Amino acid sequence: MLVWIGTCHNIKQILAADIRFVPFRIEIFPMCSVCQLQFTLKGPLPYLLPCLHAVCETCVTSAAGGVISCSTCHRKVNLTDTSLQKDAVRQKEIYHLTVKHRSTDLICTHEDNGNQAVCWCQECDEFLCEYCQNMHSNFKLTRTHVLQNLTDMEPTSSNIPTCCSIHKHDSLYLFDKSCRKLICARCWIEDHSDHEVKKIDVVADTITKQLDHHKNELSKLQARQQSHMQSIRQGSEATDRTYNTLKESIGHTFQTLRSQLDQREKELLVDLESHTKETQATLHARLNTCQEDWKTCTGVLDYIAKALLYASKSALMDLESCVGKMTQVCLDTVMPQTHDIPTAVYNTSSLSKLKSRISEFGTILTCEMGGESVKDKDTQTYDFIADLEMKHKMDITELKTKIDADEKHIENLNLLTDQLNAEIKSLKSRIDEKENVEKRATQTMDFLRDLASEYSVHLLNQGAVDTSMLLKCIHLKYDKDRVNLDYVHINTEGDLVNRKSDTRPAGEGRLKKYRGTCSTAPLPRAGSPQYWEVTNRVSLNKPLTGNNLILESGVCWEEQRDVHHCIAAQPSSWCMTVARCTTHGGVCRQTGQEQENVLCLPDPLPNTAGASHTLHYGVVYDDTRKKIVFIDVKENKVISTLDNVDSSQPLWPMFGVYNPRLLTVSMTLVVVSDINMTEEKKAMIVKALLGGWQ
Repeated sequence: MLVWIGTCHNIKQILAADIRFVPFRIEIFPMCSVCQLQFTLKGPLPYLLPCLHAVCETCVTSAAGGVISCSTCHRKVNLTDTSLQKDAVRQKEIYHLTVKHRSTDLICTHEDNGNQAVCWCQECDEFLCEYCQNMHSNFKLTRTHVLQNLTDMEPTSSNIPTCCSIHKHDSLYLFDKSCRKLICARCWIEDHSDHEVKKIDVVADTITKQLDHHKNELSKLQARQQSHMQSIRQGSEATDRTYNTLKESIGHTFQTLRSQLDQREKELLVDLESHTKETQATLHARLNTCQEDWKTCTGVLDYIAKALLYASKSALMDLESCVGKMTQVCLDTVMPQTHDIPTAVYNTSSLSKLKSRISEFGTILTCEMGGESVKDKDTQTYDFIADLEMKHKMDITELKTKIDADEKHIENLNLLTDQLNAEIKSLKSRIDEKENVEKRATQTMDFLRDLASEYSVHLLNQGAVDTSMLLKCIHLKYDKDRVNLDYVHINTEGDLVNRKSDTRPAGEGRLKKYRGTCSTAPLPRAGSPQYWEVTNRVSLNKPLTGNNLILESGVCWEEQRDVHHCIAAQPSSWCMTVARCTTHGGVCRQTGQEQENVLCLPDPLPNTAGASHTLHYGVVYDDTRKKIVFIDVKENKVISTLDNVDSSQPLWPMFGVYNPRLLTVSMTLVVVSDINMTEEKKAMIVKALLGGWQ
């Protein structure tokens, strides 16, 4: 019935396609993943969900509780946490589908005359009717425009530059990576001079290559999925074939068993009948003999009774000899014993074993070897003699196995002395090793005493004498000879401040682009983790907007120290920045690893003017485990852990402070003696280094 219904449905589709009642397929236009209504050129705009499905503007504005549930993939989106962008790709798709399949819906937009459009001017962004097309081609200002007939239009990307909304005559051909927006040349000079800006063509080419890479990877994945689905379908078909084969085999096997049981029943009934007839014949012969003896005995008894009644004394004297002989004949006759009569017994001593064999008979095996199913040999029918032979062989094999085991046991007993000698030797080796460990422990304690004279050393794991679990609080100093005095300076208290220096002593080694300074030397290559802290006093002059930086602390290779005004999102750099975040709308702590943003945590301080705040951060660098850990000392928690730190070249600690027009920042390197290394902080560092933090 199911096959018949599916066939009818296919026939209806074929008839509908042949008759062509409609000029286009209804499902060709994309639909909203919430209300399932089609998008149209003049309808609500499509918005892009994080799952890449589309939702119409109506559903976005009317979402219950600010939550949208995608009916396609069943994912939920909270609009209070996620801001949706317009789906420009589907807008362009709807436009081209309308041109191709609903061209009658397109009205001339150049003149409000209600005429049907026949072409499109990409530069004017207008549909034109035949009259406006002729006028457009005749005007001097528009005669050079390229007009596209609606019947010939194909999907293409527009390369016509858009004008800036602030500077009307300048084209938007630059992309600000910090603000994530298109700008013109004047915008770059006036408001975005300290941001990372690239040409839109370069950014678009990079994104295009990334999309091509994603496309290739997904195509390969889809091919693997297609192959996997095909193998599953083949497995399903093979399972059906196996089912039919086994069903037929099971039926044949049990039919054979039934035939054998019926034949055995007939044989037993024949044996029973033969045995019964033989027994009955024997018993009948005994009965006849017994009846004859009974008649003889009865006749003698009758005659004796009559003799006693009628015979005279003299006659009795004559009868004594004759009657005595007959009596003796009767008494000497052998009387058959009834318990000697042969009987038949139905032997069922092996019935329980037979029932057990039947209950275990015919197991279905599902294991596979080399891609082929293992056949169940027990589903074949064997006769009883073959089973006995197999059992006999198994018993012999088991007996041989026991003999071999006994021989091995004897051999093991012979080797016992050698093993005991080896144990004694091993114990002596352990004793020597223990003495060596104690010696190394003494040397390690001497090493700890030497470290304590140079650094402030803390043992992260009590009871473990291991340099990888020794935390060294190192002495870092600002490199005053490399401070970028065009933007920052070090005051008399030794703090790094985001203000120009009143005096600018000469120094060819000073940083030119980086808004801060570095340490006096790179981090030493050590087998134990290293730790330092910075405190920052921050006061906002006014609320921050855009992606305004406040401060930065991290490490980088020497060649990256003066490439940009900050090391965030640069190659061979690992850092934490405090900045205004456009995603969360407030001030956030952002950690980055080389050219990738790893984590963004909001609200280290309120984005309000006037108040002063202190931010206290710690940094752990573990050269052995290739990790950097950033800690919020005030909140007593790990901000982020960065793995796979490339220390093939020396790493320089970097310190940056920014935007003097908007805020005041004073960064202090904490003296080692002032670092409060609590047990809770040490446990937190251990957990981060051993992989407990994400």
